[in-house]
Amino acid sequence: MPQIFRNIFSVFLTVLMVFFLTGCLKKQPVKDVKEITFWTLQLSGFSDYINEVIAEYEKLRPDIKIKWIDVPFSEGEKRALAAVLSRNPPDLINMNPDFSSTLASKGALINIKNLITKEQEENYIEIGWQSLSIKDFVFGIPWYITSAVTFYNTEILEKAGITKNEMPETYADLEKISDRIRKNAGKYVLMPTLIENGQMLKFFNKEDIAIVNDAHNLAVFNVPQAEEVLSFWKKFYTKEFIPAESITQGHRDALGKFQSGETAFIIAGANFSKIIKENSPQLYSKMGVSRQLTGLSGKADFSIMNLAIPKKSRYQQEALDFALFLTNAENQLKFCKLAPILPSEKHALTSDFFTQEITGDLMEKSRIISAKQLQNPLSPIPALNNRKDLYEIIDFMTQEAILGEKSSKASIDNAVKEWNKILSEN
Repeated sequence: MPQIFRNIFSVFLTVLMVFFLTGCLKKQPVKDVKEITFWTLQLSGFSDYINEVIAEYEKLRPDIKIKWIDVPFSEGEKRALAAVLSRNPPDLINMNPDFSSTLASKGALINIKNLITKEQEENYIEIGWQSLSIKDFVFGIPWYITSAVTFYNTEILEKAGITKNEMPETYADLEKISDRIRKNAGKYVLMPTLIENGQMLKFFNKEDIAIVNDAHNLAVFNVPQAEEVLSFWKKFYTKEFIPAESITQGHRDALGKFQSGETAFIIAGANFSKIIKENSPQLYSKMGVSRQLTGLSGKADFSIMNLAIPKKSRYQQEALDFALFLTNAENQLKFCKLAPILPSEKHALTSDFFTQEITGDLMEKSRIISAKQLQNPLSPIPALNNRKDLYEIIDFMTQEAILGEKSSKASIDNAVKEWNKILSEN
């Protein structure tokens, strides 16, 4: 063979060997990557945070790819219902307990209790699991929480002659100063939105009034204490301590009343202080904050969002693993520093961010008070099927009693009768 051909052949072999070696040393792609579809409710404003958590998880689990889809809140239930009942549902969905319990009752969600360890369960506050359970069926993993606080207009209270020692902690305390607020300051006390999503049930619950029996098939709130609660709000309405819109309008209108200086108090989430600071700095400078007004129980209520896994999910265990990562102490704390929410994870809840006051700012005070309330939370109203129908009955009961169309007793008795027709069908 001529020398030139030997040289060409030698180069060819060298190049071939380089390709072979680099091919062997090159990292091989992970086989059978599982794609987990993850739905959230109106969290696109936190896309940097969500994407960061996803990227960190995928680094830990190269065998898993997370496909994140954010759904507008107004479309959440409709789209989730259609998706969960389809052949190819999301693997993990962000929901509220009411809707989750409805899907669970239809057999559309898995029982989380069967898949988590005792150690994993104990990382979350107990009240979180209670909110997401129907008897022994746990239909969601706790995620973020809100617990409303009481904001007040200091200028109105000063004009009414209310001292710091008279600041109310309970609704009974509120009644003691209501007449002076109305007469001396010419303002409403607050706007309680009495016919929004069964609101009167929350007032019953704050007074430790049982809503249903242990089997959840019989309404039991037709008791004298419930009549007293309903009569209490009828008195507030009749004496014009609250606006007439309290029995026709919702929370958005209540926020507007406070912002325009028409009400002395409002019970709202800690994020309300941020809204006022940005939109009405003059009012913000006159605002104070205290713990949530309570009933005889002295306990504060709260709202929670959860993560549910459809029964038709192909990757139930993998979806659970990602959910536990998303809701661990580190990731929940990061989220809470971006949004005015509270964590459901015990260790995150006890961090300095929720316990130490540094600036004395109203937003900071709101956050610390809100977090402290979770140390003594109100047991949630049991998750029930057909909640929309049940809430409508309560709202109608409230309206007819406050308008004097029926006595408090007659209105409650009729509501219980209507509830039991629905509960007996479940």
